[in-house]
Amino acid sequence: TYAVASEVGLDPEIAFLVEDSMTYEEKHKTALAAKFKKEFGKSLHILRHDTGKLRDYKHLGLPYSELGWGLQSTEYAIEFIPLTYALQGKYILFGNEQPTSYTYKNEKDGWLIYLCYDQSHIWTVHLSRITEMFSGGSVKTGSLIEPLMDLMVQRILVHRYPEIAKYQMSCFTETEAGRDYHWCHDCNICGKMYLLCSACGIDPQAIGLRTNMLERDKKQHFILFFGKSNITYENSEIVRDEQLFAFYCAAKRNVNGGLVDDFKNSELYREAQNREDELYRKFIKLYEPITVPSEFKDQVMSIYREELDSFEL
Repeated sequence: TYAVASEVGLDPEIAFLVEDSMTYEEKHKTALAAKFKKEFGKSLHILRHDTGKLRDYKHLGLPYSELGWGLQSTEYAIEFIPLTYALQGKYILFGNEQPTSYTYKNEKDGWLIYLCYDQSHIWTVHLSRITEMFSGGSVKTGSLIEPLMDLMVQRILVHRYPEIAKYQMSCFTETEAGRDYHWCHDCNICGKMYLLCSACGIDPQAIGLRTNMLERDKKQHFILFFGKSNITYENSEIVRDEQLFAFYCAAKRNVNGGLVDDFKNSELYREAQNREDELYRKFIKLYEPITVPSEFKDQVMSIYREELDSFEL
């Protein structure tokens, strides 16, 4: 979002909120921020997010659940408003990509399930109304990457903005494996980002990944190979299809890794082959820009069209 915002003429200040439940995430982001400031002259503002304690189950002495996480973006947006005043900012931009609005029906009771309603396009539109109301109409909320699937977000970041891509931190580093480095190389997020880079013809080392996450000892990090996950959203069709298409792209690019070899020799490869056109249209596509600020919509979409046109499988 920072890279695209800079290209379309915004001068973005960067901020994130820190929750007490974090383990090593704050440590790594603070270190990356210092390097980022040295290279680009942009400071990272860190806000203490004490309302996060309402879903910090260790703090509350309760067993873990997902209760409370459905309001995370709403909390962030409201808490960012004083900062936008202080910095004379006009936009709160979240990294809500296209899959955040994906829905599916619960097999047991037929309920319509959003992967993360709080990040969906529908709710982001409401969030913009909330921040505009609280700011006298001066602060809007949106997402610059909303028209894209994760695969193209990752590809554009590294392909178009390599000088910024090296600062990427998507891993939550919430276990001891992430104590000393901002990629733990032992979680589903690290596996996903390594796979997406490989699928796009990007060297994962460009974003700092040091371990091949496509070897057989990393199989547990890919829902495609074991069918069911304890994390609800990972069992959705969109997550499986993303991995199916990404492994297919990696296989066609002859990416190294035992899991890629296993994929080539499995029914999964033949499924992807039969669905190639469908999967390509789903993941290499520009979706309607519902929450992209109108002032920058033409410029942002132009950037994305250029990148989509240059994608080759």
